[in-house]
Amino acid sequence: MMFGTGMPILFPVAASSLLVLYCLENYMLYYIYKAPPAYDEVLNNMVLQKLAWAPFMLMIFGYWTLTNPQLQQTYESMEPLARDSSTFYNDHMWYASLKIGTVLA
Repeated sequence: MMFGTGMPILFPVAASSLLVLYCLENYMLYYIYKAPPAYDEVLNNMVLQKLAWAPFMLMIFGYWTLTNPQLQQTYESMEPLARDSSTFYNDHMWYASLKIGTVLA
């Protein structure tokens, strides 16, 4: 969910891997395991707590991906730094709005 905005192919890959995992677990549960594994509600609740943060992380990384001008460039339009010792300036919206670096000058 975190990097799906930047690489949309991750959504179908994740869906297919979850489908395969679901089918394998059902097969193993019905035909291979002698006794069912000792899963209880603690494991289920822990997974649900962690998955509750997934949409929030998708929104944060999606905003960063869609507003970062460096990620929107092509290789031909990228400009190199003037010197090796030059400071990196990414021209991101929040960076420009806060004017970081110009306060000290």
